[in-house]
Amino acid sequence: MTSAAQFTVEERDWNPSVKSGWFAMAEAPPRARPPLLLAAEEVAALPPDGRRRYDQARAAWHANLGPIRTPQVDAVFEALEEICGSNLQDGDKVRPAAVLDALPGLGKTTAALAFGRWFHREQIDQHGPQVKAGDGTWQRIPVAYLGLTSHTTMRSLNAMLCRFYGLPERGNADVLAHRAAECVACCKTRLVIVDVHFLDISRRDGREVANHFKWLANVFPVTFLFVGVGLRARGLLDGGLSGADATFSQTARRWNVLTIDPFEIRTQAGQRTWRKLLLGIERELVLTGAWRGMIAGDLTEYLFARSTGHFASLLSLISRGCYRAVKTGAESLTASLLDQVRIDQAAEDARGQLQAAIGTGQPAARPGTRASAPTAGEAVAV
Repeated sequence: MTSAAQFTVEERDWNPSVKSGWFAMAEAPPRARPPLLLAAEEVAALPPDGRRRYDQARAAWHANLGPIRTPQVDAVFEALEEICGSNLQDGDKVRPAAVLDALPGLGKTTAALAFGRWFHREQIDQHGPQVKAGDGTWQRIPVAYLGLTSHTTMRSLNAMLCRFYGLPERGNADVLAHRAAECVACCKTRLVIVDVHFLDISRRDGREVANHFKWLANVFPVTFLFVGVGLRARGLLDGGLSGADATFSQTARRWNVLTIDPFEIRTQAGQRTWRKLLLGIERELVLTGAWRGMIAGDLTEYLFARSTGHFASLLSLISRGCYRAVKTGAESLTASLLDQVRIDQAAEDARGQLQAAIGTGQPAARPGTRASAPTAGEAVAV
C-alpha cells in the first residue's frame, strides 16, 4: 500500500547570491518526480496525510518544471560555452564578456543560471574542488552570481562580491574591490553572472557602476555574463555615453550580445518547435487523468494564445492549471479549466487579439498533424 512517507515535498530555498546558496543550487541532485498513480482508486486509498503530501509534492514538481532545452536555449548554451571555453587569455589581457539581452518572460535568468550550474560542475569535475594558491589551499569557486538593484553603487557592488565569497564587507570601494579580486584569483572563479535588470544607467551611480565593470574586467581573470532587458537601448553597451561620445566606448567592442527570441507559430519551423516544447512539458506532468496529446495536441493553439509565446507565462499557466486540476479533482488540463486561471497581465492583455487571429486560421499552431505521444529526448530538462 502506498504510504505518506514516500512523498517528498521539496522546496529548495537557496540564495544563489551567496556562495553557500550557489553551491547548494549548482550541486543539488535532480528533483525527485512524484510517482504517477494511474488509478483513481490508488489516490482515493491514500490516508488524509498521504493525500495531502502527495498533492503538495506534485505542486512543487509542477512549479519547477524545466528549464527545457529549447532551440533558443541550446543556441545560448552553445555561444556561452564557446565564449567561456576560448577565454583563456593571460592576466594582462581582457576577457570578452557576454550579454544576454531579451524581452521579459523568455527565460534569460533561468538560462543563465542553468549554464552557470553546468559550468560549475564542469570546472570542478575537470580541476577538482580545491586550489593550491601560495602556501595554502582554497576552495574552488568556478562561478559567482550577483543581483544588482536600482540603487547599486560602486561600493555596494564590491560589497556584494565580498558577501558572495563570505569576506568582510568593511572598507571603501577600493578596499572591497581588491579584497574580492584576491579571492577571485585564489578560488579560480572563471564566470561571474551579473543580473543587471534593475541597474539604472540614467543615474550617476548607475553610470559609475557600468564604468566600474571595465575595471573589474581588467582585474578579474573571468568571463562576465550580464543578464537584463533592453541593455543596448538603456545605454549599458555604450558605458553611459551618448551621441558622438558613444563612439569612444570600449564596452560594445568587448561585449558579445546574445538573445532569446519568443516562440512563434507563423512558420512550419516555429510550429514544430512549439509542439516539441509542449511534448516535453506534457511528458513531465503528474496528473492521474492526463491523456496522450492532452496539451501538445488538444491545447496547442490555446496555450500559445494564453502565453503569447513567452516561456514564463506558459509555465505559470501550466503550473497553476495543474494545481487547480489536483485541487478540484479534475486531474487533467482542459481549456475550460485553464480559463479559470489568471497569469501575468501582459499575457492576459494580448490574449483576446491572439485568440481571435488563431480562430480565423492565422496563424495555425500545428505543423499539419495531430500531436503524438511524447517520447524521451524530444525535450530534455537541464
